[in-house]
Amino acid sequence: MKLTKISLGLVALCGAAAPAFALNASNYVPANAMNIKLSGATAQDVAVGSLLSGSLCSAGTLTRYTATNQFVYICTPNTTNITTGGKTQLVVAKNSIGGSGQGVNPVNNSTPLQFLDLSLINATTCPASTGAGTTFACPDTAAVFSTAVSTVGISDVEPSFFGDASQINNLTVEPLATVIFGMPVTTVAYNALQAAQGLTIGATDAANIPSLSQAQITSLFTQEGQSWSSLLGVAATSIVGTSTGLLDDAVFVARRASTSGTQKTYEAVIARTPNGDNTAKSCYAASKPFLSGADVGDNTAANTLCDGLNGLVFNNSGSGQVQTCLARFNAVSKGAVGTLTTEQVSNTSWKHVRVNGLLGNYANVKSGAYQMYGDGSLNTKAPLDTPHTNFVAALKAKFAIAAAATLHPAFGNTATDAGKAGLITLKSVDATNGLNPWTRVDPVSGAVDNCIPPVQAGF
Repeated sequence: MKLTKISLGLVALCGAAAPAFALNASNYVPANAMNIKLSGATAQDVAVGSLLSGSLCSAGTLTRYTATNQFVYICTPNTTNITTGGKTQLVVAKNSIGGSGQGVNPVNNSTPLQFLDLSLINATTCPASTGAGTTFACPDTAAVFSTAVSTVGISDVEPSFFGDASQINNLTVEPLATVIFGMPVTTVAYNALQAAQGLTIGATDAANIPSLSQAQITSLFTQEGQSWSSLLGVAATSIVGTSTGLLDDAVFVARRASTSGTQKTYEAVIARTPNGDNTAKSCYAASKPFLSGADVGDNTAANTLCDGLNGLVFNNSGSGQVQTCLARFNAVSKGAVGTLTTEQVSNTSWKHVRVNGLLGNYANVKSGAYQMYGDGSLNTKAPLDTPHTNFVAALKAKFAIAAAATLHPAFGNTATDAGKAGLITLKSVDATNGLNPWTRVDPVSGAVDNCIPPVQAGF
């Protein structure tokens, strides 16, 4: 069956005046395509999509296929923003399984990775692809995958957090963008925090977003078996019950796997714990370790462990699994915390709270007040072929600028800096368009170092 569809949602996203035909798997011609393989951070998958829809693809032509923590995009390239060498299709496949670590060690070692393959996607291998729309979820089966080497990786922190010098010795590492992290909690935990702090229970406006202190955050991520009431210094009866929806007083944790850049950032910057990989770089080597628990599989649909019955701490493969884990906890009225960027927007199951009274938005990062962020890196291995060289040039020029429009309604007026969140350009990368005037790039070596406090860029 031939796959044909008209793009609707992406037209509005790209600001086009009229709808355009989206390319899809049935239109794919390998010889006409600029084929890109990219691996690494799941926390930045939203930014990759924004880069393509907002800058590198012609309006209304983008289609995305997904399997768990895997994506492949096809579109007509916008040749104003990317050089294609005459190719009429842009195809970007991203492997995000395991997170940032996939953008480090496999790139360094030229280890083949699994990628969604447009030439294998059809009505038989991906039945959903015959429906309407421009995003399609394919079964997570071998029928839609092939293997290839990735020479371009993205990580939320520098590669030294994932291995010693011998494991990253082939990489060219460049600063890329600031990734703002938040403090997500299940909605019932959010309500309990509001109750304890005298705020309106259930309200989501900025004035009623509750807060956790640095000490409380470190405690949440390092001490298993805690209760919410003891952490907040209140009676359990004041936060557990019908007013908040919190069923019991136990604290649950939905963290990421050890290969995750999100996890490394939480260890290095937010929880202030040692690196879970004791052979790699660590900012707080002598501190109490980050909690670890059962590993949750890559398949989001199979994430059945987070039900409040199988333990207190769960290690999730991707950002999507963390959100699924939080949603499952909330469905059974359990108070849990997670590890997510503010690029991931609060929903009915979980919400970001303040950290030390501050929202994780662009306004507070820009002022220097909110420092719960990491400076991510672009990791490449030479020699890059011409398509990947051109893609990297476009990525560095447009990546975070396109993603800076990511907004977080719960933070306030989305037309202002108080409503912006997610991923923003480093001034040290783009002095003209840079949005973050602070940097964790070492001013002497020029290398990204997420163990140092941010300093003003340019000095």
